[in-house]
Amino acid sequence: MKITLQGETPSKKNSRINTRSGRSFPNQRYVKWHNAVVSELHYLLLKKEIRPFGEGKRVRLTASFIHGDYTRRDSDNQLSSVLDTLVDAGVLPDDNWKVVPEKHIYDRYDKGNARCELILEEMN
Repeated sequence: MKITLQGETPSKKNSRINTRSGRSFPNQRYVKWHNAVVSELHYLLLKKEIRPFGEGKRVRLTASFIHGDYTRRDSDNQLSSVLDTLVDAGVLPDDNWKVVPEKHIYDRYDKGNARCELILEEMN
Protein backbone atom coordinates (compact mmCIF):
# COMPACT_ATOMS: atom_id res chain seq x y z
CA MET A 1 0.00 0.00 0.00
CA LYS A 2 1.35 3.43 -0.96
CA ILE A 3 0.61 6.67 0.86
CA THR A 4 1.98 10.14 0.10
CA LEU A 5 2.01 12.75 2.86
CA GLN A 6 2.44 16.25 1.45
CA GLY A 7 4.79 18.79 3.02
CA GLU A 8 7.91 18.52 5.14
CA THR A 9 7.45 16.09 8.04
CA PRO A 10 8.23 17.90 11.30
CA SER A 11 10.00 16.07 14.09
CA LYS A 12 7.80 15.56 17.14
CA LYS A 13 10.79 14.86 19.38
CA ASN A 14 12.97 17.87 18.55
CA SER A 15 10.23 20.46 18.39
CA ARG A 16 8.71 20.29 21.85
CA ILE A 17 7.76 23.20 24.08
CA ASN A 18 8.76 22.74 27.72
CA THR A 19 6.93 24.61 30.48
CA ARG A 20 8.18 25.70 33.90
CA SER A 21 6.05 23.00 35.50
CA GLY A 22 8.07 20.36 33.63
CA ARG A 23 5.34 19.47 31.16
CA SER A 24 6.25 19.12 27.51
CA PHE A 25 4.05 19.70 24.46
CA PRO A 26 4.66 19.33 20.72
CA ASN A 27 4.97 22.68 18.97
CA GLN A 28 2.20 24.17 16.83
CA ARG A 29 3.92 23.29 13.55
CA TYR A 30 3.91 19.59 14.45
CA VAL A 31 0.33 19.71 15.80
CA LYS A 32 -0.93 21.40 12.61
CA TRP A 33 0.86 18.86 10.38
CA HIS A 34 -0.30 15.91 12.52
CA ASN A 35 -3.96 16.99 12.51
CA ALA A 36 -3.95 17.57 8.73
CA VAL A 37 -2.35 14.18 8.02
CA VAL A 38 -4.67 12.30 10.40
CA SER A 39 -7.67 13.93 8.68
CA GLU A 40 -6.30 12.99 5.26
CA LEU A 41 -5.69 9.38 6.37
CA HIS A 42 -9.20 9.13 7.87
CA TYR A 43 -10.59 10.29 4.53
CA LEU A 44 -8.54 7.70 2.61
CA LEU A 45 -9.67 4.97 5.03
CA LEU A 46 -13.30 6.05 4.66
CA LYS A 47 -13.03 5.98 0.84
CA LYS A 48 -11.30 2.57 1.13
CA GLU A 49 -8.28 3.88 -0.81
CA ILE A 50 -6.10 2.55 2.01
CA ARG A 51 -6.83 -0.15 4.56
CA PRO A 52 -5.88 -0.53 8.21
CA PHE A 53 -3.57 -3.31 9.36
CA GLY A 54 -5.31 -5.40 12.01
CA GLU A 55 -3.99 -6.80 15.26
CA GLY A 56 -1.41 -9.52 14.79
CA LYS A 57 -0.24 -8.22 11.40
CA ARG A 58 3.42 -7.41 10.84
CA VAL A 59 4.32 -4.53 8.55
CA ARG A 60 7.43 -3.60 6.57
CA LEU A 61 7.62 0.19 6.26
CA THR A 62 9.61 2.08 3.65
CA ALA A 63 9.64 5.85 4.13
CA SER A 64 11.13 8.16 1.50
CA PHE A 65 11.47 11.70 2.81
CA ILE A 66 11.66 14.03 -0.15
CA HIS A 67 12.94 17.36 1.10
CA GLY A 68 12.05 20.62 -0.61
CA ASP A 69 15.22 22.38 0.53
CA TYR A 70 18.64 21.59 1.95
CA THR A 71 17.80 22.35 5.60
CA ARG A 72 19.41 19.87 7.98
CA ARG A 73 16.88 17.34 9.30
CA ASP A 74 16.91 14.17 11.39
CA SER A 75 15.08 11.48 9.41
CA ASP A 76 14.79 8.97 12.24
CA ASN A 77 12.89 11.58 14.28
CA GLN A 78 10.73 12.32 11.24
CA LEU A 79 9.98 8.59 11.01
CA SER A 80 8.78 8.64 14.64
CA SER A 81 6.36 11.43 13.72
CA VAL A 82 5.04 9.40 10.77
CA LEU A 83 4.64 6.22 12.84
CA ASP A 84 2.78 8.06 15.63
CA THR A 85 0.47 9.60 13.04
CA LEU A 86 -0.25 6.24 11.38
CA VAL A 87 -1.22 4.84 14.78
CA ASP A 88 -3.37 7.88 15.67
CA ALA A 89 -5.19 7.60 12.33
CA GLY A 90 -5.88 3.89 12.83
CA VAL A 91 -3.74 2.63 9.94
CA LEU A 92 -1.47 0.72 12.34
CA PRO A 93 -2.59 -0.80 15.66
CA ASP A 94 0.75 0.15 17.26
CA ASP A 95 4.23 1.21 16.17
CA ASN A 96 6.25 -1.16 18.36
CA TRP A 97 8.85 -3.53 16.95
CA LYS A 98 6.46 -6.49 16.91
CA VAL A 99 4.08 -4.68 14.54
CA VAL A 100 6.72 -2.84 12.47
CA PRO A 101 9.86 -5.00 12.72
CA GLU A 102 11.39 -3.70 9.49
CA LYS A 103 11.84 -0.02 8.65
CA HIS A 104 13.71 1.53 5.75
CA ILE A 105 14.39 5.27 5.47
CA TYR A 106 15.48 7.11 2.35
CA ASP A 107 16.12 10.82 1.81
CA ARG A 108 15.96 12.69 -1.48
CA TYR A 109 15.71 16.28 -2.69
CA ASP A 110 13.02 17.79 -4.93
CA LYS A 111 13.20 21.58 -4.88
CA GLY A 112 10.03 23.07 -3.39
CA ASN A 113 8.10 19.77 -3.41
CA ALA A 114 8.52 18.28 0.07
CA ARG A 115 6.62 15.10 0.86
CA CYS A 116 6.93 11.68 2.46
CA GLU A 117 6.21 8.64 0.32
CA LEU A 118 5.31 5.56 2.34
CA ILE A 119 5.10 1.94 1.32
CA LEU A 120 3.51 -0.40 3.86
CA GLU A 121 3.68 -4.13 3.13
CA GLU A 122 2.22 -6.94 5.17
CA MET A 123 4.89 -9.45 6.19
CA ASN A 124 4.40 -13.20 6.59
